[in-house]
Amino acid sequence: MENNEQRKLLKDTSFLVIDFETITPKGRSPEPIEVGILRVNGNQIDRQAAINWLIKPPEGLHLTSFDIAQTGIREEELQDKQDADRIMNKINNSCKKKQYIFMAQNAKYEANILSKYTDKYEAIAQTPIMDTILLAKHILPNLPNYKLDTLANSVNVSIPKDRHRALADCFLTAEVFIKLMELQKEKKEIVYLDELLEISAIQTKYNKPKQMELSDFLEM
Repeated sequence: MENNEQRKLLKDTSFLVIDFETITPKGRSPEPIEVGILRVNGNQIDRQAAINWLIKPPEGLHLTSFDIAQTGIREEELQDKQDADRIMNKINNSCKKKQYIFMAQNAKYEANILSKYTDKYEAIAQTPIMDTILLAKHILPNLPNYKLDTLANSVNVSIPKDRHRALADCFLTAEVFIKLMELQKEKKEIVYLDELLEISAIQTKYNKPKQMELSDFLEM
C-alpha cells in the first residue's frame, strides 16, 4: 500500500463518464451508433466538458424499430456522421491529455465496445474503467436490482425525459455516482482513488472481447 501522502485523493481525480447507444445485429456484437462523454472532477460535474457524437454504423447494418423506439435516433441521422474508428480516435486523444478514469453504468458493456479498438488506441487501453453497479452494490447492498433507473430512484435523482440517449445517461450516471459518494461520506471508506477502484473497477481483457449476454443489457 502506498503512503497516504502518495495516494491520489478522489477530490483530485478526473473521471470520464462514457455511455454508448448501440445496435445489435444478429450474430454480431453490439455496434455503437452514439456515444456520450462527460467529465466529472472529484464530485463535481463539469457541464462545460460534455459531448455527444452520433456514429455511422458499418455498411449494411440498419436500425430496427426497437432501436428507433428506444433512443429516438433515426437511420438518416447517422448517414453523414463519422464512423466508430474516428470517434475512438477522438476519445483516445482525450485520454492522452490526462490520467482519467472511465466511469460507466454496467461498465462491462462499454468495455466490450472499447475492446475492439484498444489494439490501435493505446491511451484508451490504459484507462481504467469503473462500474457504478459495483459501487452501488457496496454502498446499497439490499436493492432489488441495480439498473440505472432503480439506482436513480433510490438516491432521489430525477430520470431525464431523454433517457437512453448517450449524454443524458452520462449525466444520470454521474449524478447517481455523486449521490452514492455522499451516502458513504460519513463512513470515510472511500477517500482515495485506489479504494474506489478496488471496489468498482472491472477487469478487462481488451484483446478478447466477449459476446454480450442478456444480463448485460438488462442492467443498463
